[in-house]
Amino acid sequence: MKKTRFVAIFGLLLWGHIAFGQQLKINQSQQIKDLMEVKKEFSQQEKTYQIQIYNGMISEANEEIKRASGRFSYPCFLAFETPNYKVRMGLFRTRLEAEKALTKVKAAYPAAFVIAPY
Repeated sequence: MKKTRFVAIFGLLLWGHIAFGQQLKINQSQQIKDLMEVKKEFSQQEKTYQIQIYNGMISEANEEIKRASGRFSYPCFLAFETPNYKVRMGLFRTRLEAEKALTKVKAAYPAAFVIAPY
């Protein structure tokens, strides 16, 4: 008898959780949405340290981006400064973070170095 009552109560609780648990609605203030937009814009303008791994012609630069993207989890970028293309990786907020990542990157790219934000 106790077992049957326990199973019935457990079943009702489980059904209630499934039936009513999916109707969760979050009301978020417009101020929070506005603040998130401001943060997103600020993050895009924020200057970051990067690691440069290649400097040269466009065809080799594209190949280096493919290789580096497959090997490392850092985002890779192509920059152009007359007359060369440069492959840079990472978006590091501090020089210390960039230097730590550089120790890993140097195994594959011995000539890599940290680029300060400008």
